[in-house]
Amino acid sequence: MGVYSYRAVDGHSAIKQGRLTAASVGDVERILSGQGLTLIEAESASLFNVGDLFAIRFSMKDLVDFTYMLKLVVSSGIPIMHGINDLMRGHTNKKITFAASEIYQGIDSGLSLSEVMEAHPRIFPGYYVHLVKAGEVSGSLEKSLDFLINYLTWQIEFKKTVKGALSYPITILVIMAILMVIIFTVVFPKMLKMITGLGGELPLPTKIMVSLSGFMRSNILWVTAVAIILIVAFQIGRRTPQGRQMIDNMLLKLPLIGNLILKINLSRYFKIIATLHGAGLNVERTFTIGAEVVGNSVLAEKLRSIPQALVTGENISDTMRRTGYIQPLVADMVSLAEKTGRLEEALTRASDILDKEVPDTIKKLVALIEPLTMAALGGLVLLLLLSVFLPIYKVVGQLKVK
Repeated sequence: MGVYSYRAVDGHSAIKQGRLTAASVGDVERILSGQGLTLIEAESASLFNVGDLFAIRFSMKDLVDFTYMLKLVVSSGIPIMHGINDLMRGHTNKKITFAASEIYQGIDSGLSLSEVMEAHPRIFPGYYVHLVKAGEVSGSLEKSLDFLINYLTWQIEFKKTVKGALSYPITILVIMAILMVIIFTVVFPKMLKMITGLGGELPLPTKIMVSLSGFMRSNILWVTAVAIILIVAFQIGRRTPQGRQMIDNMLLKLPLIGNLILKINLSRYFKIIATLHGAGLNVERTFTIGAEVVGNSVLAEKLRSIPQALVTGENISDTMRRTGYIQPLVADMVSLAEKTGRLEEALTRASDILDKEVPDTIKKLVALIEPLTMAALGGLVLLLLLSVFLPIYKVVGQLKVK
């Protein structure tokens, strides 16, 4: 996946510009086509933009707060320009004030609300803009904003659940790493003076600890530098299409971790397509936008094949099965919903199922990590004890013999 800057034209011959994450220029054209835009030109954008350092960053919480305020303006019945102006002047959150100011200026220049939002992709994601646009066209903007508030709130709570569940195993691994560094660089070197003072040949566990401790103390700066270089290389690699695809593919294949990543992304995917479909967007555009909220590039590429197949008249459930990542139960639910006309209900139900499976997968991951870390820590402590007490035992044994 890479970042592309593009220029496109909409159905009213208005020029649209922006940045998009995609695998190729062809994918950019296809994604924009699903959004009702015709691509004029696209070029690969720089992986690093100095302006990004100073850009205002909207959190999910900021976006929820802004959406709630915007809904109050719309539902109050007052002119939107008047309400946005009050929001711009009266709110204490500078981010919300900035967003309100941009919208005020855009509407004042003759643009619609969704057009202004589309010009600020750092604040308003693609699915957000499309829901607002659907609300403007159908005259149900308040309902669309309600959809967005519910979806964004779900996103925040879902992230809290995942982070809370993963905090325990991550804490264990971090503490274990810190203990290893302390043992090899501080604790054992002090014991080593006493052990070497006993004389005689050192036992194998002691030799192992001496070697590890000596390596850590002598090369701690090099080890730290290599770790930093690997982290930086990983981050840069994720910004290139080939690097990100390779990393994402590797993550999906990891035991338990890959399954967890898959379920988190699919839960987000089904939730947003259920929201978009419920707001009245057509099926093709719904699934096109849905694939763009998926964080794993390999999975996103597979899900992009769904709207492509829908254009040729294929069933949604059949294309889902062909991806190889969507559970047969979910595909069967969608198949039944296609026949009964209750697609939104099936998509929401699929998201709920995956929501429940994510904590279960995390519990399995914790159940695997906890004994492994305890065994590794116990083995390290055993090695430390053997390396200290075996030389002492050897010396005491020699004294008894004499």
